[in-house]
Amino acid sequence: MTVAGRPAEPAPAAVHGFLHAGILVRDLPRAREFYGRLLGLPEIPRPDLGFPGAWYGLGAFQLHLIVPPPDRSVGDAAERFAGRVRHLAFRVGGFEPLVERLEREGHPFWPAAPAPDGARRGFTRDPDGNVLELVEAPPAPK
Repeated sequence: MTVAGRPAEPAPAAVHGFLHAGILVRDLPRAREFYGRLLGLPEIPRPDLGFPGAWYGLGAFQLHLIVPPPDRSVGDAAERFAGRVRHLAFRVGGFEPLVERLEREGHPFWPAAPAPDGARRGFTRDPDGNVLELVEAPPAPK
């Protein structure tokens, strides 16, 4: 099989699962009312990330609400937060080989502070500019 005219390489990592989606909200109390009271999503603990927001549990997945600074447009906020808005997050195995492959193929990777569980993580963009957060899968139990 070929991808974009090149032979497909075996993937150095596996996506283990979908973790969360992050969306931009302007009015956090109004968003909490909608997602918490109206939709009935349970709010879950969120670490202090240096900007306002809220996290909700969706079974094994999460929804992250993110509030940008009031003086930023949606586009400016997306750039300022380097992927923390409007993104998909995947738990991946083979973290280092995947990061190396992304960068070799022209997809820069921006490391971020460790995930709340201590896993390494960072951001990249797909060919259309969509932001993906990649979070290191925990090591397999021995």
